[in-house]
Amino acid sequence: MLSALDCGAAEILVRGVAIDPDALRRRLRLRGSRPLAVVITRIGAGSLSHVTAYVCRPSR
Repeated sequence: MLSALDCGAAEILVRGVAIDPDALRRRLRLRGSRPLAVVITRIGAGSLSHVTAYVCRPSR
């Protein structure tokens, strides 16, 4: 999905999920020209929770 958005650099923010942002960034192999921010978070609680990712423009 990030390649379709021409993402070349990603600021990855993780909350409540066991993901290493640096390892994920290396695995993505981004090659585009746009900087984007990716927020990965857990929504809900207990067995009803799920992981959601938001792709945003980085703050200026």
